[in-house]
Amino acid sequence: MTKAEVLEALTKMTTEERLDVIELASKLIREEILTKSEFTPQKELSLAEAAEVMRSFYEPGSEVGIFADGDTEDFYEYENYA
Repeated sequence: MTKAEVLEALTKMTTEERLDVIELASKLIREEILTKSEFTPQKELSLAEAAEVMRSFYEPGSEVGIFADGDTEDFYEYENYA
């Protein structure tokens, strides 16, 4: 079935039927992502373990670290500008 045919069929459905189709399609996509994903859920991490896993992302010069504000001036001084 082509995309145009699917869209045409959706226009002929009730709102409830369209929502059912969307929910089913979302479920199928999530299942497909999980089966093709390289991530395999392991044991549940403690907060300390999770922080250690994420450490490299937040180090100076890292992908996320570049968004950190290098200005250490206290933020509370700006409360009247909101």
